Amino acid sequence: MNAPAANKIYSILLELCKIPSVSGDAQEENRCAKTIFDFLEGLENKSAGNLKAYLVPCENDPLNRNAVFALLRSKRKTAKTIILTGHFDVVDTECCGNSASLAFDPEVYTTVLKEKDSRSDVKEDLQSGNWLFGRGTMDMKAGLALFLAAIEEWASDPDLPINILFWVVPDEESNSAGMIGTLRFFNELRKKESLKVIAAFTGEPCFWTPQTEKKKAVRPYFLGSTGKLMPFVYALGKSVHVGNYFEGVNAALMISEVVCLAEGNPQFFEGEGLDLLSPPVCLKMETRRRNYSVTVPGEAVAYFNYLTALGNVRTILNDFVKVAEKAAEKVKVHLRHAGSEADKRGGSVPEPSEIEVMTYKELKDKACSVKSQTFVTDFDDFWRKSPRDLDMREAAIRECEWLIERAQLHEPCYIVGFLPPFYPARINNNETENDRKLRKVVSEIVEQAKELSNDGSVEMHEVFGGISDLSFLGFSTLKQQGIVAGSNMAGWDKVFNLPTDLDFDEEIPVANMGPAGKDAHRHTERLELTYSLEVAPRLLTQAIIKISEET
Repeated sequence: MNAPAANKIYSILLELCKIPSVSGDAQEENRCAKTIFDFLEGLENKSAGNLKAYLVPCENDPLNRNAVFALLRSKRKTAKTIILTGHFDVVDTECCGNSASLAFDPEVYTTVLKEKDSRSDVKEDLQSGNWLFGRGTMDMKAGLALFLAAIEEWASDPDLPINILFWVVPDEESNSAGMIGTLRFFNELRKKESLKVIAAFTGEPCFWTPQTEKKKAVRPYFLGSTGKLMPFVYALGKSVHVGNYFEGVNAALMISEVVCLAEGNPQFFEGEGLDLLSPPVCLKMETRRRNYSVTVPGEAVAYFNYLTALGNVRTILNDFVKVAEKAAEKVKVHLRHAGSEADKRGGSVPEPSEIEVMTYKELKDKACSVKSQTFVTDFDDFWRKSPRDLDMREAAIRECEWLIERAQLHEPCYIVGFLPPFYPARINNNETENDRKLRKVVSEIVEQAKELSNDGSVEMHEVFGGISDLSFLGFSTLKQQGIVAGSNMAGWDKVFNLPTDLDFDEEIPVANMGPAGKDAHRHTERLELTYSLEVAPRLLTQAIIKISEET
């Protein structure tokens, strides 16, 4: 087997980058999908019938976007298959300022940046001539270009030892509608073609890690992908006129106590060193009132970005229930302290109200018990009347508010649940034979990469620190955790869903086997050319050979 040529990878990269396939721009995402599909379809004759390309609509995608699959069969008649996967959407270019439109033309954009003042590390890379700047250069159209050039190279290769399933999707940068919406197609294709999938490589790059006092910068190859949940807490206070403050409970106070307890809480830290994951971060906190009013706010909400590699859904839900319970106690202490001062000044202050804490499932069950015979019809009617263009988190919060109104809850209380989306953690636990084999292969590839890079700056890590579509390739975890998440997720099966009914329970081992670069999502996003065009193709080819020999 030969590695794909550098000039071929580069030309495909430039063609893909010139398509501004910003996540959410369905027209441009579909144009990129069609370009990739046309390229693969053009290789079908070259493969002598061993390659078949598919343009696949994404199931339940409100924007009607397409993904692309291609199956390249080995001439050796084997069921063993490796997935090469990735995404062709990119983030927007607003951060590029006046050069935003040029960011989709990497050669021009790189030249433009040379004429601008930049921080020292960027200047150094610009002057080296070894870096290509522009949107999508490293995240992740270089990885797709590498895979496409490899498929072209291997399409007529009699020595290809294993089947290659190419699987690329839109929307990874937003809500993963592309990957989730093609899981069912993958499963049907797997069964139809009798494929035994032994590993999946993503073309996500080795994002150069930052230099620290304790650790030098490296290109990381990872064996797993971080999971993500979005816990939310809805505070239902007790609204009164501000002049009667102590007779009510301010939902703003309630939700602020939750945020203070959850934000950056060391109890929720996971990992060490470069595998240390970010702690919970509050992405939004607000009182839910439409207009100015001098009443004490009665409702408020906050939701959090929660990254995890080891925690399961039920544990994280219980942890946030405990946060809410602790917040309830802190609210009572706060109000008692304020009430004590009011008493000293001659006021008459009642004892603070007890604050109940319930899960979202408990809320839904309670709402359903009220006119249970009409619940399903009423619930569907609520969603039918909901605006179609709402952000999925806002739509889910409105579902929560509809349930609160129907359930006629005791005030005050906290409701704890999840908002969409949900990414299961995909971890190599070294438990299965395929896990162990892929770990061995990647370890060998890393040693080879150290030598080929001429700088030794390559390491193997357990997880990719950000979220990725690899999360959805652990099918047993997806189903088990998805069922638990779904029962406590607002908007489940309405604005977000996972196909937990698939008749496939395997955990596909994963790793990245792409190029190298820096500054994803920033105006200085850039691709390391020599490594990406010369070293990465050799490593991918060797990884394919090694994994086929190990199985």
